[in-house]
Amino acid sequence: MPLPDANNYSMRIYELLKETDLENLSYAQFQGVAEKLFIEPENEDEMRRLVLVQLARMAVRGDWDGFLSGSTGTIGGSTTEDLIAFGAASADTITKDAGIAVVTKGGGASSVIKVGGINIGGSYVSANTTNGVVALRCDGAGQIFLNSGSEYGGTYTNTIVNVMKNTLSDTNQLKFRDTVNENNASLTETSGELNVKSNVDAKDITLETKTTGLVRVKNQTTNTDTQLNVQGNGTGTPKINLSNDTKAVTIQCDETQKLKVIGGSDDFIFDVSSATGGITFPDGTVQNTAASSSTNNFDVSIPAVMPALANTRFIISQIPPWGSADVSQTSNGSVGNKPMCFPFISPKSGDVSEIGINITSSAASGNIYVALYDSDTDGYADSLLGYATLAATSTGSIYQTSLSATPTLVRGRQYWYSFNVDSAIAPFYMAASTETVAGIGTGSDVTQNAVCFYNAAVTAYAAPPASFTSSYSYGGYNRPVCSLKIS
Repeated sequence: MPLPDANNYSMRIYELLKETDLENLSYAQFQGVAEKLFIEPENEDEMRRLVLVQLARMAVRGDWDGFLSGSTGTIGGSTTEDLIAFGAASADTITKDAGIAVVTKGGGASSVIKVGGINIGGSYVSANTTNGVVALRCDGAGQIFLNSGSEYGGTYTNTIVNVMKNTLSDTNQLKFRDTVNENNASLTETSGELNVKSNVDAKDITLETKTTGLVRVKNQTTNTDTQLNVQGNGTGTPKINLSNDTKAVTIQCDETQKLKVIGGSDDFIFDVSSATGGITFPDGTVQNTAASSSTNNFDVSIPAVMPALANTRFIISQIPPWGSADVSQTSNGSVGNKPMCFPFISPKSGDVSEIGINITSSAASGNIYVALYDSDTDGYADSLLGYATLAATSTGSIYQTSLSATPTLVRGRQYWYSFNVDSAIAPFYMAASTETVAGIGTGSDVTQNAVCFYNAAVTAYAAPPASFTSSYSYGGYNRPVCSLKIS
């Protein structure tokens, strides 16, 4: 069937190609026929037949070389199973194994392909609309990888992913979200400060290591302190919880300069607000001086005071192991021109509100000092806790509630009480015989029955010193009877 409105015969195309089938018709043969055809009205039918032959040839061979070669503005090159080439440059290719490669003829890197709402090229993928969005997606359980490569001769080693902003004061942000919630969690950087935030109520941020791995907080500047700040929001309490599946303890700060260690039902409070802050134990007692290896701490079960029976005082001169129930002796206070120190074990933790003695024979004037001392690292009296000044001018039980300071005692801890007069007076006070009192076990020779010590270096008749030197002397003097009220 001839072409519409065309002559039913061929003056050139069919005559020259009539003995060649389409499968074996080469481009060179076709081009030899086509290139001699002049573009003029008389050849209109021949040009239509020329296109028809080429289309038929392309359908059989599956490639397209163009009608002529080497002409500007035409599609030329070669076709194979793996390659479709546009233009004369072999680099302008689409290859089957490498996807799509669009490379400028001059080899430049600025070419950009517009695909839908994104631009691909110029070393980046970007949205081609103002404030547009670019999404990288995988299907089902697929994964997205960002990694370095070696396709162009480089070495496949480290991978660096940059989240880049314009200036330091701008904000970089990674958001973790779902199809409904815009911001479940985020990683934000502004002016170099990094913030990791969980934005869903009651959800945790967990750092996990494996086997012997550690979680470290380290300053990257050499010889610079590292600070870990656990900060409560507003008046919220900062807490650190240490736990496993069966054990737990909480450390928190709910008062200024006080650290609280909390167990299941009790807590310890470490008060560092001052030098006298100390440690508060679960029973409410406070220790503000450090215990030492040479300070003995006993767990002696001493009967408590019973207010209903008027037993409101502890007679520390009778408390074991140093004490004695003997009150038959009297001692001449004149020998105590310097403090004579006797040991005792505190029966209770608390503050001393009263000190009492019993005077059997008064003096015309003057006072007796009774002081309480803590023990130092050598086990002897040191660190004055407070003292009472008791008038020696009357007899009987003498009590003093006005003390130079308020001594604080800890149950089971060893302390010392001392006696000395403030002038050359000779009152007598109730005491226990050295034969019924435990010795302190030190002395100048093996025959000495020392039950106390004194310091010859202190000033005679002076108020009790704040501490003693190590120049001790030992004495076998009767143990004065003394009582304390401990609140």
